[in-house]
Amino acid sequence: MNISKSLLLGGAAMLAPLASLANPIVYIPLGTANEIMIVDAATDKEIGKISGFKNVHGLSLTPNGEYLVVGSNDEVIAGRSKMAGHGKKMSGSTGKPKSAPAVMAKPAGVSAADHAKHHPQARGTTKTQDHSAMMGGKPKVMAKPVVKDHGGVSKPGQPGMAKPKGMSEKDHKKHHAAQAGGLLPAVGISTVSLVRVADKKLEATIKVRGMAHHTFVTPDGKYAVSTHTTAGTISLIDLATKKIFRNIYTGPQPNYVAFSRDGEQMYVSNAGNNTLSVIDTKNWIVSRNILVGKGPEHVVMSPDEKFVYTNNSRDGTISRVSLEKLKVVKTYTIGNNPHGIDISADGETLYASAKKDNKLVAVDVKTGKIRTLKLDPAPYHVKVIGNTGKIYVSSKKKPFIWVVDAKQLKVIGKIKVRDVAHQMVVAN
Repeated sequence: MNISKSLLLGGAAMLAPLASLANPIVYIPLGTANEIMIVDAATDKEIGKISGFKNVHGLSLTPNGEYLVVGSNDEVIAGRSKMAGHGKKMSGSTGKPKSAPAVMAKPAGVSAADHAKHHPQARGTTKTQDHSAMMGGKPKVMAKPVVKDHGGVSKPGQPGMAKPKGMSEKDHKKHHAAQAGGLLPAVGISTVSLVRVADKKLEATIKVRGMAHHTFVTPDGKYAVSTHTTAGTISLIDLATKKIFRNIYTGPQPNYVAFSRDGEQMYVSNAGNNTLSVIDTKNWIVSRNILVGKGPEHVVMSPDEKFVYTNNSRDGTISRVSLEKLKVVKTYTIGNNPHGIDISADGETLYASAKKDNKLVAVDVKTGKIRTLKLDPAPYHVKVIGNTGKIYVSSKKKPFIWVVDAKQLKVIGKIKVRDVAHQMVVAN
């Protein structure tokens, strides 16, 4: 299918230009419906759509409002079937790859205990020799890998796995060569697309390595950023050249990004090793990894830029990270399987979803007091809608978005959608 020919702005709303309609406007990616829904937040009504994308999940807007940056969950692995990513056929989203790494048979001469320690990621843990675990901000040093590429990620200084005792170098190499994709699942190709907001036309499509999960744009508008859960990397796309500028390995299962207002620091959550990576954007290097709660997914920065909050999917908490001390200074317990998170304009209240507890919580960041709103089933992505006093909360299991009064924390409406709604973006 020619995407450029299939980008359509539909609906009766085309009778008037979008720019003339009430602001803010919310763009909502709808997964396997293969479209972006456009909603007028003043009325909570659909005013159009952009079609022609496969399994659209990530979405962001350039600061000047010129482009939408669209991330496709449709990852294609050579010689294999496509990965569905976070489409509606999935029962839930944990930030983990859809398929787990294969568990290798134990080589002769290696004990079961040593073999298990040698392949921690095949067991779904990173407690022993995680390839990117950080101990007190310093990387754990491991022996040089004996295979060129563990999971398709070969970076200078990236630690590898030591050869187990009782195993020859030759057998160790064969052992990993036999495991398709090394210690990580095989990584394929997905796409990030740029769409002009003015006419809703496709400007460019860029192939990226790994599943494009969420997308973001640097505050200066120069680069688009895409997180790649299956590759352990983020991609930076130069918006002037429409080409990949750099790939940065941050850790297993990078999920979400926040920026300082001046753009000099970027913060990336890594669900696979419980860290928040701090990236120096002058040199584009990871300057530090901060240990947070278990399974950090969505993140948000406080308006005063003093804190970053991570929603931790595997321990039911929110971590408050001080950007002065570069460590967690407070932990809020909110419920089972947190996912989406956002913050009020004054920075006093966090709003977060707990999918498996079927609730939205409002957390007073100073007192820690928590208010709860029951939302059933599976509240998912959370977005504060400008200065409207509303919050949009999507459901992971049903095709609708709850419209919530932020002050009273009560449902005041619903928006029907055609598939699960993911990373919503507001144009004020």
